[in-house]
Amino acid sequence: MTELTGSGQPIPLGSNYRIRAPGVLGQANLVLRRPVVGTTRSITAAVERPALDRAFASHDMTDVATIDVAVTRQIAVPAGSALRAPGGDDALELEVPAPPAGYDTVVLAVDESGAITWNYPLADDNSIAAPVTRGAGGVVRFRVPRTPAVTPPAGTVRTRSLFGAVGKKILKVLIYPITDRLVGGLVDTFAGKWESGHRPYRLRTVGPDDYTSQDVPTLGKQDPAWQRLGAGRALLFIHGTFSSTHSAFAGLSREDIQSLSDVYGGRLFAFDHFTLSHAPSRNVDELAAMLPEDVPLDVDIICHSRGGLVSREIVERNIEHGLQQKLTVGKVIFVGAANAGTVLTHPDHMVHMIDRMTTAIDVLPDNPATWILEGIITAVKVVGHGGLASLDGLASMNPTGTYLGTLGGAQSGRAQYRGISADFEPKGTPFDRLALKRLAGDALMDRIFENEENDLVVPTAGVGTASGPCFPIPDSDMLRLDASTGVIHTTYFANQLVRDRLKAWATG
Repeated sequence: MTELTGSGQPIPLGSNYRIRAPGVLGQANLVLRRPVVGTTRSITAAVERPALDRAFASHDMTDVATIDVAVTRQIAVPAGSALRAPGGDDALELEVPAPPAGYDTVVLAVDESGAITWNYPLADDNSIAAPVTRGAGGVVRFRVPRTPAVTPPAGTVRTRSLFGAVGKKILKVLIYPITDRLVGGLVDTFAGKWESGHRPYRLRTVGPDDYTSQDVPTLGKQDPAWQRLGAGRALLFIHGTFSSTHSAFAGLSREDIQSLSDVYGGRLFAFDHFTLSHAPSRNVDELAAMLPEDVPLDVDIICHSRGGLVSREIVERNIEHGLQQKLTVGKVIFVGAANAGTVLTHPDHMVHMIDRMTTAIDVLPDNPATWILEGIITAVKVVGHGGLASLDGLASMNPTGTYLGTLGGAQSGRAQYRGISADFEPKGTPFDRLALKRLAGDALMDRIFENEENDLVVPTAGVGTASGPCFPIPDSDMLRLDASTGVIHTTYFANQLVRDRLKAWATG
């Protein structure tokens, strides 16, 4: 253990690791991690959930060191010693050895409440360092938000964090290989290449026994299942950002899927698609190309998050996509949909979005958490290497970008729109959601959202009041979940009010 004295001076932790923690009294402990051959798991006792290990392994990320920081007290910062993270927060500075040639490094941090942040190597001006300059002097520096320690109620034990039970700051140093596609202009192809290999376009059936499984056959154009899907009204599921069908809708119960299947005569299917590198317009072009030419479909849609924009492309631009003879939409149920976008996808706030989404998946079961975390890590790599131009799928949700304005002017189709939105507030949040409580009450986030109600990711009002031929959605067709429900962007389908309303709207 190394004592933290509150000074602004660098304190050696051993093995060329140093920490600056002005205003912090406590202890820091460095644990070097020697991975087991062929995995990213340390030989030391691991407390992380399996979701974390699996996501790291899928990206060849290696956990090389962990620094535990136990804060006993915070004091006034010595004059001239204040440190600021890129977002403006008070910070700790961590100095680590430069990674081996051909590798880059990032720090994944969790604070006492369980709030998770991704931290990039920084230049002297506190901006993300250019990849070619990282470690040029043999060391890499990170500034991690130094949030105030939060003491849980007596007897409370948190066990839901990706890091296991928490209550102290954890700084995890990760390294990963720099592939050719992360270098120079090729970084703009990285997300698309990753999605091609790990999140390919496909159509699949959905049933009560397989809706949480990814091992479901893809529907080809000549698949006989199309005749059944075209024999009556069908239900189409469209997932959101970083996700896929089996992870996005895992919060629904088997009984929920069975009820929906009964209503639609077993005609349930879903559209898996790129969410990072392709805009919704491209998603729907791909969908149109996969649909059979000789089986017209009559569908309703349940969609989540960015899937709302894909659904609107299907409805409001059906002629442009050549869908008028292939797909007719009766109603769309938007669940936490980014119909008015989210300011978190502005280039200045992309890192905040990644942090929020990582913290928000912490309340999910392991398998959905792993699937979404893998997509998040892809975005982490792209953002860290200056490849924002390759993230057209996220840029489509930028309220000041060009995509939403163009979509809002579409006029080619109509359907009945219904919506479900949520407002998450920190007041009264129990300790097992303390990380979310801190994020929701964070002053920086309030400034970013301009104090607008939101579900941590999407503005509450935007679900039903976007610009377009089918908006606004009437109040009678909206379910608005207030702060007392505790629903956040990733947990809509686990809420009984949402599940009951989906089933009621499916029949009416």
